[in-house]
Amino acid sequence: MMTVRSFVNAPVTSNCYVLFDKDLGEDCIIIDPGSRSENELVAYLTEEGLTPRHIILTHEHFDHCWGVNQLVDRYHVPIVCSRLCAEAIQDEKRNCSLFYGNGEGFRIDSGTFSTESLGNALPFGRNEIRFFKTPGHTEASISLVVGQYLFTGDTLIKEERTVTKLPTGSSIKLRDSLSLYAKMQGKGYRVLPGHGEEFDLDGYNLNKCFKRRKA
Repeated sequence: MMTVRSFVNAPVTSNCYVLFDKDLGEDCIIIDPGSRSENELVAYLTEEGLTPRHIILTHEHFDHCWGVNQLVDRYHVPIVCSRLCAEAIQDEKRNCSLFYGNGEGFRIDSGTFSTESLGNALPFGRNEIRFFKTPGHTEASISLVVGQYLFTGDTLIKEERTVTKLPTGSSIKLRDSLSLYAKMQGKGYRVLPGHGEEFDLDGYNLNKCFKRRKA
């Protein structure tokens, strides 16, 4: 059975996920490693005897990819993301790292596989990871399905209005992405978002992405 282990990135509190199936071996997938230091994540992988085979990014923002260079240096692991994301992570302005804290920007120049070049699918153990373009938060944003898990990055976050004011964000394209999620309702998907807690997609009011939470 697929195991999903979540980590809260730091210093920005976004979510990172590790996927693995110990019945099939040591391989694992890492989604959105966004900590400045990934020592906690590395310690966990070592303790569990896991070896990363791919790093998947839901989009380009620094709080979802800050740990990539550290992990690539250690494990020599390839990156999977959309073509637009692969371009944006190479620019400290486009990944927004230049504008955080003291402006210590970074770029990720390591080799990537675009989801488009993979045919929007990636075999993993007994599962197939399926990728979907879900723009709105950024043009480069993707979501992915593994079994009954739906990873949405910052396109869909529980009880939160989706941020569309950053570069390449679009409320119009967000509506198209929400329409895609709506078609997935009723199938038992569990949403694992880029921030906050997980939740069931079935019955969730997707219009909340356009409305601020009431006090």
